[in-house]
Amino acid sequence: MRYYHKRKLSTRLVENKETAITFLVIVFCLFLSIFFPAQNSIQLITKNIFFLIIVPILYYKLILKKNISDFGLTLGDKKSGIFWGVSMFLVTILTFFLLYSYTDFKKNYLLSSYVVHNFWIFLLYELIVANLFVFIQEFFWRGFILLYFSKKINSLAIFLQFIIFILIAIPIENSFWQMAPTLVISLFSGIIVYKSRSIFYSWLSALFSLIILDSFIIYHLK
Repeated sequence: MRYYHKRKLSTRLVENKETAITFLVIVFCLFLSIFFPAQNSIQLITKNIFFLIIVPILYYKLILKKNISDFGLTLGDKKSGIFWGVSMFLVTILTFFLLYSYTDFKKNYLLSSYVVHNFWIFLLYELIVANLFVFIQEFFWRGFILLYFSKKINSLAIFLQFIIFILIAIPIENSFWQMAPTLVISLFSGIIVYKSRSIFYSWLSALFSLIILDSFIIYHLK
């Protein structure tokens, strides 16, 4: 019995150590993704890919000795993914509509004039730039943070990644409204990933919701 308790305590200490190290890695990645200098958009995207995708993968593979499928890079629970993906997509669109109709969001959410006035630039922006941005966000916040901590605190991991995202995102943005769609997506994508154990469905939901939002805003600007 004494041996059992010692072994259980040892296992718990190892798990706590791993959790603490993982949290420090998360802080390290976020700090460098924010403060590492970038001279242009290409460098900005490159540093985010490195610190928010490559570094977590290296940590999982080399330190934790775990499979990168743990980041949600699988189809997971397909039924839950489709159900919650569609449900949260509709809730996200409804939330965007309420923000647009009843707040100052439409006055403060800005799109580049190139995107607004040229359909092909708009299409390239959404399918390349926005798509890449969404994938990075889903991979790091939902695939890395949420799925890791969901094994420790279950559904509370949804709110953990959401709160950390708020604390990181708002202070570095000039406008709260510019960041509002991403904040909304952060919460609802968290639910999708927690239920499906995959970032595939949240990635599609977030991307399509942003495309619809931007299209809606451009339509009302013309």
